[in-house]
Amino acid sequence: MLDLFNTPTPQNANYQEFFGSGVLLTPTVFNWVKPRGASMVRIMLIGAGAGGRNGGVSAGGAGGGSGAVTQWLGPAMFIPDVLRITVGAGGAAAAAGGNTTVIYQQKDGTGYTLLTANGAASATAGAASAATPFSSSGLYSSIAGQDGANQNISSTASATTFLSGGAGGSGVQGTAGPTVAVNFGYPTSVAATANSTNPGQDGFFFTQPVLVGRAGGGGATTESAGGNGGQGGIGCGGGGAGEDALTGGGRGGDGAAFIWAW
Repeated sequence: MLDLFNTPTPQNANYQEFFGSGVLLTPTVFNWVKPRGASMVRIMLIGAGAGGRNGGVSAGGAGGGSGAVTQWLGPAMFIPDVLRITVGAGGAAAAAGGNTTVIYQQKDGTGYTLLTANGAASATAGAASAATPFSSSGLYSSIAGQDGANQNISSTASATTFLSGGAGGSGVQGTAGPTVAVNFGYPTSVAATANSTNPGQDGFFFTQPVLVGRAGGGGATTESAGGNGGQGGIGCGGGGAGEDALTGGGRGGDGAAFIWAW
């Protein structure tokens, strides 16, 4: 295959991953130090997923959207020696997910945001980030997440991202919770049993054999109560709660950051 960009093969690469703490509304902050002798750097950021909505007295809650994915690949000489990584926290019920950012922290305490992966805003997916001046120093892309599904609606596999928005909660009394489908042959979530207060199934996030994240499933309902929405995997939305579950929207998944240097 032709190597049009003449990039070196990343053998013996220094690989670091940064995840959220799991604490609601609390972003997690790390420092990344550029490895000595590195010639190329690749950065992938995932914004946090939004929480699914609570159920209402006559409706199920919508699922939360998934976060955006932003990537950059370029020469290490254009990267500061120390970067501040802030990983966004997943949203509580109906709350937005936090942004995941890379910041150049200057010596005077101020900083400049180099890259951002936006978190989801409630049922709406995290928007793709506009290019910054830093983006032009390498290969840059930013892809929006997937919207959460409305009540009674299952989440289908996205055509553009490996993350998924949450399923809506059951909005018809006595029915099962909607499900979440994902790409690459990974399993669709198991539906919450009909005519029960069972919660939607929690999501997951895998990097092998293929990178993919699954959102939370929707809660089921009985004649008088609804189940909670499932929690989203990393970057994915929480599931909506079933009808008459006046709380219980599933938590969105925290964001993440991955950095390779070689």
